[in-house]
Amino acid sequence: MTTGEPALTADDVRTATFDRSPWIKKGYEEKAVYDFLQLAARRLDGRGHLSAEDVRGVAFSKPPMGKRGLDTDQVDAMLDRIARTLDAL
Repeated sequence: MTTGEPALTADDVRTATFDRSPWIKKGYEEKAVYDFLQLAARRLDGRGHLSAEDVRGVAFSKPPMGKRGLDTDQVDAMLDRIARTLDAL
């Protein structure tokens, strides 16, 4: 990886956690994010067909009204690392 950070492992992705979004932002729906991360972890385990472009193109729904989702900046940073890791495979 060109950024100097180590490639992610499947376990890194499986155990990733994120803060709740600030009250002024809705964030990403939690279940959708963690379900997608499971797909990414499977790919990093050598199973599945998820590509870096799939990761870059994913769009998550917002949580229901009155609920805070996951912090979008943190999730997006993780997705970027996953995509770079997949590019390097």
